[in-house]
Amino acid sequence: MRILLIILASFFVLNAYSQDIKEVTILHWNDFHARNQPYKVSKKDSVTGEQVYYLVGGVGSMTGYLKKYRTPNSLILNAGDDFQGTPISNFTRGKSQIEILNTYNLDAFVLGNHEFDYSQYSLDSALALAKFDVLSANVFMQSKNKLMGKPYTTKTVNGVKFGIIGITLPELFETSIPVNVKDLLMLNADSVIKVGITELKNDNCDVIVLLTHIGLEEDKQLADKFYPDVDIIVGGHSHTTLFKPVRRNGVVIVQAGSYGRNLGKLDLKIDVDKDTVLESYGTLIETVLDSSIFDKDAGARIDNMIAQYLPELSQVIGKLEVDWRASYSDESNLGQFEADAFRIKTGADIGFVNGGGLRKSLLKGDILVGDIWEINPFGNDIQTITVSGKTLKQMLKNNIKIRLEKVAKGEGAELLHNSGLTYSYDSKKALEGSDDFLISVNIGRAEVDDNAMYTIASNNYVISQFKKFFGDISDTITPKDTGYNDRDLLIEYVKEVKVVSQQVEKRITDVSK
Repeated sequence: MRILLIILASFFVLNAYSQDIKEVTILHWNDFHARNQPYKVSKKDSVTGEQVYYLVGGVGSMTGYLKKYRTPNSLILNAGDDFQGTPISNFTRGKSQIEILNTYNLDAFVLGNHEFDYSQYSLDSALALAKFDVLSANVFMQSKNKLMGKPYTTKTVNGVKFGIIGITLPELFETSIPVNVKDLLMLNADSVIKVGITELKNDNCDVIVLLTHIGLEEDKQLADKFYPDVDIIVGGHSHTTLFKPVRRNGVVIVQAGSYGRNLGKLDLKIDVDKDTVLESYGTLIETVLDSSIFDKDAGARIDNMIAQYLPELSQVIGKLEVDWRASYSDESNLGQFEADAFRIKTGADIGFVNGGGLRKSLLKGDILVGDIWEINPFGNDIQTITVSGKTLKQMLKNNIKIRLEKVAKGEGAELLHNSGLTYSYDSKKALEGSDDFLISVNIGRAEVDDNAMYTIASNNYVISQFKKFFGDISDTITPKDTGYNDRDLLIEYVKEVKVVSQQVEKRITDVSK
């Protein structure tokens, strides 16, 4: 009797799924930011505790690792922000990156927010060169009455039909200089996803994938909403290094960090009769420079592409005696150095630099022109505004509240690195709803006078997105152009300073910590 029960149990288990099980591997990466050449990284040796330096990334390595792990059963996806980050992308207004993406034989690419940094019109022109499916279901170009990308695509791999929907950052306008996106409309992401799911299911897709550039937390929210229909989310934007996938309501979410340091690999077993992902295993493969893997032809193409710009970019303009650290949310010596440069070179009282604008840390050694380009790839103009001391205090209070609210939501809070200014506050009071949480505001050694006027220098992104950083104020803000581009100003300043040994200073203090 017991043997019979075991046989029957085995029969039911085996027949719970069909026998038509297919294996597919998704290879993916995101937020490459034009890091077309290998670059140096470091980590602590697990035995000695010493810092070990080595090279990763670049097109040659990415091409080589793709060739190593790609099979006829692979689906190749890129989750956006391939533009912006190194000079070649700026010089060619993104066309270099489209040419490079063409060489990977991609199945689909979703538009990230930085694809729009050279304006919607430059992007539209560059995309005409693409030989792969460019997706974006929620960005509509008004002048041409069309979506910037296809809303979705289908790909059949090893007998499995994938439906892939592309979603670009809904907050595109908040992350861009207004003139670059003025011709666009953002469609409701939830609505276009619902439409895409319906159409893809009607097209008999076995697996639904969202290819997104919205960030990990937002991907989780999509999983909560669409888990009955969506199987996989391949994401970008938040630069999250997920060594293991996040699983949310059965939805598998993956992301591969940034700058081409990792290639994501997601192995799937799929029941095509039941349109079900039975098993999934995800990992990240670090693209360590390895002569046996590196694609020499791809590397040579990149070298040739940038050769004409190398003499200028290779100029040594200064010496860095301490590592420069870029930080999005914490005070850093790089952010403070740049804020100092903005203030000193323009003669302003205060300098502000947004943490998100600093795109690269730099190890100590020679400072090259190309380093400044890579740290500050956006080429923003430097502007000044003049405000009263009373308004300055309100700006700071609003900024503190904005950052605290983001932290409370579990989001990243972008810091404005400052120069010429020190201030302290009590976050506990602010979170309790008190309006009396700003304790001190000083310019130099002097306390800010409510009736005095102060000049602030920053980039035109911060000033054009004034409300995002400083909230609502009663005064009218009138920007003045300084004639400086941020990179040119910083190159001049490094040449003047010559040797940089600046340590991070405490310019912002939360007394409750």
